[in-house]
Amino acid sequence: MLHRHSRGSTGRLTLAADRGYDSANFVAELRQMVVTPHVARKYQYSAIDGRTTRHGGYAKSQRRRKKNEESLGWA
Repeated sequence: MLHRHSRGSTGRLTLAADRGYDSANFVAELRQMVVTPHVARKYQYSAIDGRTTRHGGYAKSQRRRKKNEESLGWA
């Protein structure tokens, strides 16, 4: 689905994912595709660096992801 977005669009795409996707290869591929990775960070050896985590959108995305996970767990 990420390959289908238009390259000339002005909005920056983000992709949220759980901790299992915090790998150097996956994050590098997203950055190459001009997609901001909002992947939950591992406690050690995380591929997500300060370029992503310093923005308020990253924290907001992680809070939303947690709420979605909780609601699915309750169902």
